[in-house]
Amino acid sequence: MSAPNSLNPSVSFIENPEKFILEHCENKQGNLEANVLEFLRRLTTVYKVKMPPLKLVNFPSSLHTPAMKRAMEYFEKNKNKAA
Repeated sequence: MSAPNSLNPSVSFIENPEKFILEHCENKQGNLEANVLEFLRRLTTVYKVKMPPLKLVNFPSSLHTPAMKRAMEYFEKNKNKAA
């Protein structure tokens, strides 16, 4: 069995969205925070995904930044909506 990555996630997006997002973004080049925020933006604006509840505490403490906090607040405020 191959290692989990963005094409072969080890968790379900619905069951554990934070871990799914991290698995998808960790192997990409560049800043992890920027990769996560860009992935979230694409999910909601390009793919029109209805986001499950996301909690900042479920992300590593290195991602507890003002931009991530704003993103989590946005998803809480607009839950069950695609952008």
